[in-house]
Amino acid sequence: MLGGKGRTLVLFSVFFLTAGFAFENYFLIYFAILLLFSTVVSLPLFYYQMNIEELRVYRELEKEKVFKDDFVHVKVIIENTGKSGFDFLEIKDYYNPQLFRLVLGENFISTRIGPKKKIKFSYILEPKVRGEYPLGPISLIVKDRLGFNAVERVIPDSVSDILVYPPYEDIKRIEILGSKRSLNLNYGIQRSKLKGLGSEFFGMRKYVFGDQFRLIDWKASARTQKLIVKEYESERDVTVMILVDSSNSMAGGAIENTKFEYAIRACMLLTKVALSRKDNVGVFTFSDRKNFKFLKPGSGDDHFYQVLDFVARIKPEGKSRFVEAMGFLNQRFQKRSLVFIISDLEANVKEIGQAIRKLAPFNHTIILINPFSPWFEIHEIDLSSTDKALAEAISEEMMEHILALKQEVRNLGVNIITVGPDDMMNQVLGTYMEAKKKGSAY
Repeated sequence: MLGGKGRTLVLFSVFFLTAGFAFENYFLIYFAILLLFSTVVSLPLFYYQMNIEELRVYRELEKEKVFKDDFVHVKVIIENTGKSGFDFLEIKDYYNPQLFRLVLGENFISTRIGPKKKIKFSYILEPKVRGEYPLGPISLIVKDRLGFNAVERVIPDSVSDILVYPPYEDIKRIEILGSKRSLNLNYGIQRSKLKGLGSEFFGMRKYVFGDQFRLIDWKASARTQKLIVKEYESERDVTVMILVDSSNSMAGGAIENTKFEYAIRACMLLTKVALSRKDNVGVFTFSDRKNFKFLKPGSGDDHFYQVLDFVARIKPEGKSRFVEAMGFLNQRFQKRSLVFIISDLEANVKEIGQAIRKLAPFNHTIILINPFSPWFEIHEIDLSSTDKALAEAISEEMMEHILALKQEVRNLGVNIITVGPDDMMNQVLGTYMEAKKKGSAY
């Protein structure tokens, strides 16, 4: 194609040609034809001399998984594998400024490159939002020495996916909150226990057929003239299933502090604490059918990072289909569990009630955590008196909806806990600790 100067040259040629015919000036006509001829001749000559296939352009990322408060170091390499040089190159690596902030360097370069040479340039981005996002593509423009002609091409397969975890500060805070000492100070350490082969003494009883001989207390047996066995307590682990509503409505609020982002943080906190107490944790995110994502329960420190990787890829999209979602979950998981559902509950009351009933046959302990929409969407926003009145009206209407839901699920033994940005984490953690204390999930 023609470059900027080439297009200008054609415009001048047309202008001179028109003026030449208008004023019957043969010099202008000949001059215009000469300009047009030089442009027509130079274009195929340019394509013949410039073999763009000899240029290899690619991107290198220092890491493809980063925390939100980390930086992405991007390198772009241009390699000329041919025997001819290129006098003028423009390379640009595209990124979405709504998702990344340019911290250092530039994402484009104008340069020349000799035969069998390699050029690099780099820049640094800072992610703005948790999630999985594309970086690229890379575009390449080759021009001739005078800038009359140019070839532009988008480099194939030049899009890279970057996975952005929640801020590392959140992870550290969660690890601190999840530590045994922190839980002991704030909530008290009390795990549900069963009689069995644990390490803590529970009591004594008469020997029954099948008891292990190593459990017999011979001194007590000698005194009573009957076989007596010792019993010990074994701590009981449970499975915690965390269900997170990933529908569009959960995207309400400031971009970095939406209801969904708070739900993800609550999921991470609950996962960390439950894993630290030897429980198994599974995660299910849902909206419509194409957005059902299930991570089977697991345990151990490695599983926390599996959960972290899993939730980092989820985006709020689609409309909540509660009944379908619970049916999907039932097909993949039936074990009796402590089930947390984190949702703004912006769906039909009867539909949510029907969805909860689908879980009833498995005798789960179900806890509904409801991030209350108005409290999130006007959080830390200065409103005018009119906006405040409107917000209060919306809050009242939404609260009536939640009260109707509470009435709907009360007979099912399900409690709805309405939370705001300031108390969501404490409520989630406190509810989990209370459920464990009561041992109601087993």
